[in-house]
Amino acid sequence: MPLVGLRWGTEKRLEFIDLRLFWDGVVNRQELAGTFGISLQQASADFTRYLEIAPGNAVYYRAANGYVRTESFQPRLTTPESARHLAHLRLMAEGIVDAGFTGLGQVPPFDVVPGPARQIDPLVLRGILDAIRGQQEIEITYQSMSRPEPDRRWIAPHALAFDGFRWHARASSSRDGRFKDFVIARMSDPGTMRPAAADPAADE
Repeated sequence: MPLVGLRWGTEKRLEFIDLRLFWDGVVNRQELAGTFGISLQQASADFTRYLEIAPGNAVYYRAANGYVRTESFQPRLTTPESARHLAHLRLMAEGIVDAGFTGLGQVPPFDVVPGPARQIDPLVLRGILDAIRGQQEIEITYQSMSRPEPDRRWIAPHALAFDGFRWHARASSSRDGRFKDFVIARMSDPGTMRPAAADPAADE
């Protein structure tokens, strides 16, 4: 393996170079130094190390002020994924992360059709996660679509699920005596917990 024996920070920087060359075709010392908070001297050393591991993948062009992908380039340290790259664009569009966090370089013009805004209370999500980890039932207020007013109920969540629009907690319902999907955005006021009686393995 080409990265065996490297420090974690060095490994991540070399992977950054590999991905930038794959997606953008060019990367320079300033980008590497700015992204990882290292000196230009360290960035130069990283490019030297990269070319030792992946000779022929890039050449330095003064006109481009950086290292440019060659026609014979092959990713050596990463496995580029289209789904991941496009997911980063979506996260940027939704204001969840910025370009610096994703590691994207040349961001193309793009737009994303916003989905329905469904805010999830962090305290509710934390309660659901605590209940899953501890195999507990948790008392919540839930707004069902079949009832006009929200009501208190006990659920024993054991997994999360995302249908492309909404996050659900898959849980055993004490009231209904069966496993159901509960939309997390419809939950509020997480309360006390108690040991769960239902076995998640029984959820078919």
